[in-house]
Amino acid sequence: MKPLRYTTDTRKLTLTATLAAVYVIFRAIPVSRLIGISGSITAAGMIAPVIGILLEPAYGITAVFTGTMVASLFPWNPLIFGGLDFIPGALNVTLVSLAVRGRRIEATIMFLITMSLFIINPYTKFFVGSQLLSPPIPYLWMHITALIVLVSPISKNLHLKLNSNPLINEGRVVSWSWRKVRSWPSLLRWLLQQNRSVPGSVATLAFTGTMLEHLGGGILYATTVKSKALVLWPVIFLAYPIERTVIVVGATLICTPLLRLLMTSNIDP
Repeated sequence: MKPLRYTTDTRKLTLTATLAAVYVIFRAIPVSRLIGISGSITAAGMIAPVIGILLEPAYGITAVFTGTMVASLFPWNPLIFGGLDFIPGALNVTLVSLAVRGRRIEATIMFLITMSLFIINPYTKFFVGSQLLSPPIPYLWMHITALIVLVSPISKNLHLKLNSNPLINEGRVVSWSWRKVRSWPSLLRWLLQQNRSVPGSVATLAFTGTMLEHLGGGILYATTVKSKALVLWPVIFLAYPIERTVIVVGATLICTPLLRLLMTSNIDP
């Protein structure tokens, strides 16, 4: 049994090193500039679902940590949070890894703890919309949505969905019109069916993971910028939904063909 265990451990370490190298590449690609501080939001979140699906939490964290440190050697991508820059990505990959392995309770607890740490931070705001709309809008509205998705049936049996026929429910044209209320159920039915497909499952993991990553980054940001952050949250409130949507779409477009390639090659993700 020892040779088998050695082979298994070696395979995991090799896969971890490979995915760490891939993470370096995406970590070096800027998506947008950070507000109020020198640095960039990178495309690392676009490859996080694959890392979380393929690796158990401990290996996934190792890959993200290694990739973050190596990527920081690029002159345009320095560490900006005192060496703790890997934490948001590690949270993302860990949540994906737990969720896809059916450990949703642990993933939910981790999400709730991180959200609580964000809320109790003295340099964060829960309501930021008083200057924009009335009544105030929760800054965490998109994070709360992700939490609902995580605890809902949408995120159940993701491993089975990822290994199902990738052609099911894909490519179908749904006839509907926003002006005709009677046609809305067909659109809703189509959206629910997409969750049974590979892209739908990847999008679910990418969305919940990137919103937890954003919470972790927000905590580091508030701790670093301190009182200056209290003025900047309303601006970030307007910008982050666009940034996170870009990351989720990018993750779905990038990770879906990679996972299909693994299934075609008879490699169990």
